[in-house]
Amino acid sequence: MEVFAAPLPKNASAIVDFVVARTPAHDRAILRSDLNEGTARSLRAYHVYQHGGALAGVSFARTASNLPEGAAFVMVSTHADLAGRGLGSGLFSAMLADLVGDVNRLVTCVFADDQASLGVARHWGFQDVQLSITSSVVLTGTATPGPIVGVTFEACDDLAFDDSETVDAMLLETQTNPEFELGLTLRLASLRETPALGQRPVAVLTRVEGRPAAISFAVADGDQMHVVYTGVDPGLRGRGLGLLTKQVLHSHARDLGIRMALTDNDESNAGIRRVNDQLGYTRHSSWYWMMQPRP
Repeated sequence: MEVFAAPLPKNASAIVDFVVARTPAHDRAILRSDLNEGTARSLRAYHVYQHGGALAGVSFARTASNLPEGAAFVMVSTHADLAGRGLGSGLFSAMLADLVGDVNRLVTCVFADDQASLGVARHWGFQDVQLSITSSVVLTGTATPGPIVGVTFEACDDLAFDDSETVDAMLLETQTNPEFELGLTLRLASLRETPALGQRPVAVLTRVEGRPAAISFAVADGDQMHVVYTGVDPGLRGRGLGLLTKQVLHSHARDLGIRMALTDNDESNAGIRRVNDQLGYTRHSSWYWMMQPRP
């Protein structure tokens, strides 16, 4: 078996197609964003081939500003019919040998129903960190909320504000989610860097008496978007602002021709999952986020 470098962006579509064929629950929008060289600190991808030239497996490793310092997000995917032949181990080893920068830990996600892949990841040393629930909703019936005294909603896809420092500080304060405890800190700069070429950001900022109060941000890919984050200033919680902000985001997205939204939330994050239930989201899939020190 020989592992080949897969230059990007040339090979990005082939990698995305291969991973989605192997695990259809993967969100194509997030995969394409992960393979965006323009927004990564470092990004390396790899291929192995079957006899005859068909892809047998792919892998990539990425470091970026929206990942914890010292962490690399890694993924390995092989053809289901070629299990047990060492393809995954070869891809993983080549990727580890080629890591650049001060990487001290690896992060990955594995589909919760894929027991074979979970077993391989745990054999390689990855440990479960959290169970993340992906849910989805069709946006065709989305309604725009009526006017509320003192509350305004701004479509702000470019995340450009006259008071950017204040909005950025609010965004940081909203992050009391389990992902933040793992070091997954979001700032306006890292959100701006999330969409890949051909994708577009979709965002809404809520203000209360002119003060930044809540934000919801998504990445759109064709007629589908992935809601990356929704947060409310802790001092303004309990007023339904999270629900209203996502409702406006959905309405804005629908007007842009987006048909469906997906989002990920930690299983234990009851607050945002309750908001999603109210907005009509239903369970789509579940994923284990896993981590290990760099071998």
